[in-house]
Amino acid sequence: MNNNNIISKRNKKINYNKKRISIKTKITLWYTSMIVIIVLCFLGAMFYIGSIAVKNSVYKRLKTTVEKINRNIEFKDGELMIENNLSVITDDIFISIYDKNLDFIYGNTNIDLEVSKNPTESNKLKIVKQANSNSKWYVYDIRKNLDGHGEILIRGITPFSSLEKNIELIILIFIVIFPFLIIVSILSGKFITKKSFSPIEQIVKTVNKISKGDDLSQRINLQNGEREIYDLAETFDQMFNRLQEAFDREAQFTSDVAHELRTPLSAIRMQSEYSLKYVNLNEETENILKNILEKSKKMSILISELLMLARMDKKNQRLNIKNENLNEIIQLVIEIENNYAKEKNIKIIYNEKNDIFADVDKDMLTRVFINIVSNAITYGNENGTIKITLNKIENESGNTDLQNSNKIKCEIIDDGIGISSEHINKIWNRFYQVDSSRSSDNSGLGLSIVKWIIEEHKGAIMVESELGKGTIFTFYLPEKIL
Repeated sequence: MNNNNIISKRNKKINYNKKRISIKTKITLWYTSMIVIIVLCFLGAMFYIGSIAVKNSVYKRLKTTVEKINRNIEFKDGELMIENNLSVITDDIFISIYDKNLDFIYGNTNIDLEVSKNPTESNKLKIVKQANSNSKWYVYDIRKNLDGHGEILIRGITPFSSLEKNIELIILIFIVIFPFLIIVSILSGKFITKKSFSPIEQIVKTVNKISKGDDLSQRINLQNGEREIYDLAETFDQMFNRLQEAFDREAQFTSDVAHELRTPLSAIRMQSEYSLKYVNLNEETENILKNILEKSKKMSILISELLMLARMDKKNQRLNIKNENLNEIIQLVIEIENNYAKEKNIKIIYNEKNDIFADVDKDMLTRVFINIVSNAITYGNENGTIKITLNKIENESGNTDLQNSNKIKCEIIDDGIGISSEHINKIWNRFYQVDSSRSSDNSGLGLSIVKWIIEEHKGAIMVESELGKGTIFTFYLPEKIL
């Protein structure tokens, strides 16, 4: 197996964590969008209705005035007879009269409109600009046919009122302040949602703490919050109560069963050992007793592991932390496992000469090394190798969760059968075995205990493997446990 390939792949991994949009952000966006839509619709409707009302009012005044002039204009004795002086402003309305060629006949000529030579449709209101100016005017035309004179056009005009100018100014101001309105809406929406969802953040924080710490005794205990959120927190607390009760019952059952089995197993072992040593047996009976003794020893190991798991679950398993020489622990494990390795002609390589010390429980850490190395031998190939490395490192990216900047890194690398990707994340589960037929002597508890021991030392453990090429177990331990 090319171990460098596995290590290289590990170092080149990229974490693609795609964060989904939080519900707070979604609510803020919806809230802001609704505010913007409502404001736009309201102001749009208000401006539209206001404009229509103003136009109708202007139309009515212009029409009334122009029609009044229309009724009071006649053609007699070759002259147009007009009752009033049209040059006088009447309610800001200017009246002018044009002939059929739209040449000015009479009225106010000081206002030059762009439609002077382009009449509007008769009896229709139109808005036009004054030439060389931004002033706007309403225009209303009526055509009249005078006997003896022909067709004339009576035009009434009136300027935009102050109300209409104010409406245009308000629209302009609104366009300018609209972006600030959106910003204020976003900030206020974010503040409201953050305050409303703060109890949910407390719920999530507590649930994550329980999930990561395996401590089911913690509760949310939400004191303040809306009724729905309070009910949610209460539901979680009730669920945790039931989970803890079930978990405690399971741990107690495991402990009780293990204790009950220890006595009869001890008796079986003693009787088997006594019979094999002192009783004259035929070959068949002797083989049966040897098999019984071997199985009883394995059962004793399993019971020991079950009792340890029960103590772990109840938080009763304590570590005896001392500053130990890790180099000596590894050398001891190699001596223990060397005979087993020779059966498959597997070579265990460990070349570290310098003493490396760390705060550890010697017995527990020995169990870690024995478990991983024995697994490497069990699933290793004939004439294979197992390489153990031990280093002290100042700091390494990706492992900032350890207590100290000074850490111990250990790797156990084998060139065995490897683990497939579908099993790699399940090997830490209790009683899980890659071999579903359970033909091996492994109980499936070893790696779950290994993980617990490393994490109780405030460390971290990980595994990389490639089917048919081998496996790398890597764990980190703090040099000092505070």
